[in-house]
Amino acid sequence: DKLSVVAGECPHLVYLDQLAESIGAENQSWLDVATLEQALFDRLMLENPAENVIQDDTKGKNDIPEYVIENRLVNYLYSCFTRCCIEKENKKNDQSLIEAISSMQDIIVQNLVTAFREPELYYNQNIQNDLEEMILTKYQVEDSLILLINKFAARIKEEENGDLKRLKSIVEPMFNKIKSNITQTSIILFSQESILPIMYFLKSPELGRIFVEHSTPVSLPGSTMKLSGRSYEETLLGKILSKSSIPASDSGPWDFFPSPSRSPASVHSRTEAQIWSGLESVHSVGHTVFNSLFRSSEDVKHLTLDWIGACLAANNDRGKLWTSQMGPLLSSTLASDGFMLNLGSVLLTFCAPFTEDNHKNRMDRVDPRYCSTPSTDAQPVHLRGIENETCLITLQEGTERPKSNKEGGGGFNFPTEIFFLAHRTLDLGFRTVQEKFNKLNQELSRLEGVYADAQENGGGPAAEEIQKRMEESMTRFLSMKAALLEPSTLEKQTSLVASTCSWLVKMATGTAHPKSVENLTAIPQDLACIPEFLIVNICEHILLIRRFNPGLFEQYGHRLADIFEMILVFMGKPIWLKNPHLRARLAESLECLLPYHEQRGQPNILGNYQRQALFQDHPGRFELVHAILHVFVSIEETGQSVEFEQKFYYRRPMYDVIKYIWTLDEFKAKFKEIAGEAEANIDSENPPIFLRFINLLINDAIFLLDEGLNYMRTLQEQESARPGWSSLSSQERMENERQYAHSGQLARYHNLMGSETIAVLELMTSSIQAVITHPTMTDRLAAMLNYFLKTLTGPDRKSFKVSNLGKYQFKPGDVVAKICQIYINLGESEQFLSSVSSDGRSYCPELFGWTQDVLLKIGKAFLIPNITDIADKVAAASSQKAEEEEMLVDAPDEFLCPIMSILMTEPVLLPSSRQVVDRSTIARHLLSDQSDPFNRSPLTMDQVKIDEDLKAKIHAWIAEKKRASSK
Repeated sequence: DKLSVVAGECPHLVYLDQLAESIGAENQSWLDVATLEQALFDRLMLENPAENVIQDDTKGKNDIPEYVIENRLVNYLYSCFTRCCIEKENKKNDQSLIEAISSMQDIIVQNLVTAFREPELYYNQNIQNDLEEMILTKYQVEDSLILLINKFAARIKEEENGDLKRLKSIVEPMFNKIKSNITQTSIILFSQESILPIMYFLKSPELGRIFVEHSTPVSLPGSTMKLSGRSYEETLLGKILSKSSIPASDSGPWDFFPSPSRSPASVHSRTEAQIWSGLESVHSVGHTVFNSLFRSSEDVKHLTLDWIGACLAANNDRGKLWTSQMGPLLSSTLASDGFMLNLGSVLLTFCAPFTEDNHKNRMDRVDPRYCSTPSTDAQPVHLRGIENETCLITLQEGTERPKSNKEGGGGFNFPTEIFFLAHRTLDLGFRTVQEKFNKLNQELSRLEGVYADAQENGGGPAAEEIQKRMEESMTRFLSMKAALLEPSTLEKQTSLVASTCSWLVKMATGTAHPKSVENLTAIPQDLACIPEFLIVNICEHILLIRRFNPGLFEQYGHRLADIFEMILVFMGKPIWLKNPHLRARLAESLECLLPYHEQRGQPNILGNYQRQALFQDHPGRFELVHAILHVFVSIEETGQSVEFEQKFYYRRPMYDVIKYIWTLDEFKAKFKEIAGEAEANIDSENPPIFLRFINLLINDAIFLLDEGLNYMRTLQEQESARPGWSSLSSQERMENERQYAHSGQLARYHNLMGSETIAVLELMTSSIQAVITHPTMTDRLAAMLNYFLKTLTGPDRKSFKVSNLGKYQFKPGDVVAKICQIYINLGESEQFLSSVSSDGRSYCPELFGWTQDVLLKIGKAFLIPNITDIADKVAAASSQKAEEEEMLVDAPDEFLCPIMSILMTEPVLLPSSRQVVDRSTIARHLLSDQSDPFNRSPLTMDQVKIDEDLKAKIHAWIAEKKRASSK
């Protein structure tokens, strides 16, 4: 009580008896480092520092600062450390003082380490709890606390000889509490503050390593089961990325958009905006955490990249076809859709520095050989299994893919790692979610149709059940839509897609803007290193934007040229992109870029200038015609097991592209130029691309229109029988209804595609006639036109009448009008008219009379004069043909084509089978199948030889017949 502060800057001090005795014995009136270390230890041993406070007599006890009497060891040491940091900053120009303060901080850190290593010294303290409370309750990141914890971690590691077990025992309980707090935080409330405690552990190499290892799942001892993909989502790092509007399980619960049909669009928009705000926070937080880990140390960076790679490997099954079919059965073993979308968005942020428009030259740093180089300790490849992915091309047998061999060791650079990790995450995340989303969209459309049918039949419980399913599906749809279309992610994804496109073009051609690729034949071996999923990701992204946010094309119009360029380069070049399905997907992507796509129900504020510019101003745009024809034909000639119906799915967007560019005169001129080349080279070794294109159009039209008509007949029969189904059992009635609905879907599809095919054929014939009416083509074309004209206008035309033609896209009047226009377009060709008249299957004198009656009924009377003219010309040709056939009816068998049983006019010898057929017959066959029809040996047109002796005999016989008939 007799002691007091009589001088100095501090009015309150804690009196330490032992220290006073020690320095008093030495007559020392100051504190050096040694005595300061003793002083701090003595201070920490005080159970109640307030009892030892001495002060200036002029000051009251209420003026004592909290840190002076703080009795919690951790808090007191931190307050000392913070004051040292402040003094350092204030005295930063005084180097000797800085060094002294640093020594003081080391003493503080050492005492904190001692407290955790020898807690029995401080039996009255709960140092673990105090440290946790200090870190977990901060409202903002304090740099001094980060520095203290980093020094603390480094000192413990040093004193434990590099062993991190003690440090783990200190921080892992905190990680578990942080994880629990994050788990309980909703996406709407999630923010940087939600992960603030984590930031104290990410800048220290020791703590960063422990953090990543703590978030890395491990198998149970003795377990042989591989880690599940979901196990990564259940970690601390995974919980940050799992916040989404999509639930962790496909079975729910779905927390957003309840009872969507009862809420106006404005409410849905507000909910969507809230979700987007929450997702932006999740992505920002994720980027902050990963960025801190990447910058912590090379060791932690490696561990973090390895965590991402291992997570993707564990979730590899998400990309398998059977996984999407199994649905909820597998959802518990794989990471959720929301997790994968968020991980993808975070990685996209790291791609921004080398994919944004003003930095896209940095893409040159991305090494394609990352995907073909085995992983080693010296050169790790963190994306596990990437070397097993199917690539853009395959090299000749015996040729190894190029591998990276960096001199002096060292791993791949960060842009390469993050580029392929991001793309793989998009493949396993965005692609699979988008597939679910599209299926859900289709299911909603189907339910709407079923609901409409149920309402027509009186509603009742069945309609209510369907409406309930529609509500549930719409809730899922809106939730998935919000997660997929988060604006900032779409922007970053567009940058990655555009940069990937320019990178691929440069890889294939050696330049970012090639003038022409049609005649390029060099095959860069690096293309054998690039996984196909890069192309898939590009196509999926473009399709998503086209369907749900086409305005983004205009917003990022300056990047569209990169995408357009890549499509032009790869779509028609199987030497650079082997998979015909992917080249067809590129054609679908090209259709997405057509200028007229807009989002239904929303005004088009940005217009379509950027998309128009692609087709009207891009320097390489004329490559498009050859490329679209090539990919159209190559789908037929894949040599792979392509489902027959699948090729029509691929060709539909190609039809839209062809119809659009046909409206542009310069493209139409390009088509005519290619058609002219086909006519000039019609007998070349490889049939000209345009000839094969027209041949396939005819094939497709025959199949599609015929199938569509058959399904319409089936529907008519089912409609007639439907009233009697009420007497059947419930199971039989349901099965019949299912078959009826299925027939309707098939009829609609085939009718729609048949009409599209005929429309393109009509376009082609409007300006191109010569090659289409060549003997190689004209007989099949005429037979096809005659058959469908007779079917749709003749006596049997009512065989396809059902209650709702529009529901099945059955528009016979439109098809008849298009067919008539084709007749008119080709009406000046004698060869075509002759082929029409000589078609013994469908042509009859009444054909065009029936047609005129139908044209009058459907309001197409303006076509009748031209059709009448065609009818007269065909009748005249028919009369002449009949006379010729009568004259030549007894031709010897050796003069007849063994395939078509027609009189040969140009017999040719097939080299392998030694069979003689008519030239027009084998030429038509080789358009679809380049093999000998008798023994399947490879065959091209240049290999067939005219049988001059037989030809002379045939023509001599014909001449003799004509002379005899003229007498």
